[in-house]
Amino acid sequence: MSITRELCAAIERTKFDDFPADAIAEAKLCLLDWLGVTLGGANEPLTRILIEVTDSLGGKKQASIIGHARKSSMLNAALINGSASHALDFDDVHFQMMGHPTVPVMPAVLALAETRKSTGKDMFTAFILGFEAECRIGSSVLPFHYQQGWHATSTIGRFGAAAACAKLLGLDTERMNYSIGIAGTQAAGLKQVFGTMSKPFHAGKAAADGLLSALLAEKGFTCSEDILAGEAGFCKVLSPDCNPEMITQDFGKSYAVTNVIFKRHASCFETHPTIDAALELRTKVLPEEVKEVIVEAVPIALEIAGKPEPRTGLEGKFSLAYCAALALVDGQTGEERFTNENVLSDRMVSMRQKVKVNANEDFGLTQATVVVRTNDGREFKACADTLEAGSDKERRKADLIRKFRSFADRLLPPGRTDSIIEFVESAEKQKNVAKLLALCRP
Repeated sequence: MSITRELCAAIERTKFDDFPADAIAEAKLCLLDWLGVTLGGANEPLTRILIEVTDSLGGKKQASIIGHARKSSMLNAALINGSASHALDFDDVHFQMMGHPTVPVMPAVLALAETRKSTGKDMFTAFILGFEAECRIGSSVLPFHYQQGWHATSTIGRFGAAAACAKLLGLDTERMNYSIGIAGTQAAGLKQVFGTMSKPFHAGKAAADGLLSALLAEKGFTCSEDILAGEAGFCKVLSPDCNPEMITQDFGKSYAVTNVIFKRHASCFETHPTIDAALELRTKVLPEEVKEVIVEAVPIALEIAGKPEPRTGLEGKFSLAYCAALALVDGQTGEERFTNENVLSDRMVSMRQKVKVNANEDFGLTQATVVVRTNDGREFKACADTLEAGSDKERRKADLIRKFRSFADRLLPPGRTDSIIEFVESAEKQKNVAKLLALCRP
């Protein structure tokens, strides 16, 4: 049996009752976080462009556009909602796929679930397994795949969306295999576009392509039977340094969703350790006292978020220098701090120009240090590990709910935010997921 078919067989036989309680609990948080950041991105320029273009193309009104009183086709809804949910770069992350796991999967699952009137239990089953598939595939090709310039959220996310939708459609192993294959032959997405609208577009396109792959496979559309581990397949072509056997190893013993990381700052995750360290120092030194700031971070953080002179709010999310300055000056790192005006303000530019960023190969992905030297010769140092900062589960959940409210309360009528939270908390008991999407309309 091929690696791809073995993965599909494992997904086909897994049921909701096979999941441990912590996997279901984390899936609920993924859903709530995704709804929040999608509402937050609902009126971003890229979202409005996508709505305008897809409206001009026509199609059946099948699935809801989050944050808008409108529907579009399933594929268009997955594209728009997936792109909107990644527009702020405030969505969850996972090291196993070195990317953002929920944004390619959830919009595809919800578009299909709403159209097919699926239950909450079936929706969660599909989502958790799609999440699992992309993380397992990610573990087999990383870090080489990412280091070569591929945006894993896009390339690997398609597999997650395809697997999840195939599961929700109830496809057998053969047709699910075709779904994975069709997704794999569409895999694309380059890191060159980071800091532009095309990065969040990757997430939406992955969601739409994954959903399309499952719908085609449902009708008998064929593809390679081993797109993952074949000689000219995904792993060997896009990551010659790969280990496809990892994709199916010990399937079902644990679930990747239990290790998801939710963002507390509205910027690239690789800026978070720097922000955490700088926030600690803000309590010890005033901005006007700062003479010099030295940031040390893992080399890949400089590669991804090393923009020295950001000119837009979006570029600011990918600038360690700006993020360090922001933490020291404002002490706030929500979406409202990543505007063009704030990035270019005199006070932020002045502090950013004092920041020097160096690579430290001994650091892990979640570690950074910040040193602040003052005009009168004092020196302060802080070390941060973002994983440690998110280890308190109760505080983590409370922070996530506050984050969700910060976006939902701006856009939705009074009381609607509470209704969404209540629905998500009991989503596995709900008979029709479409009710949740209706709550997300202004």
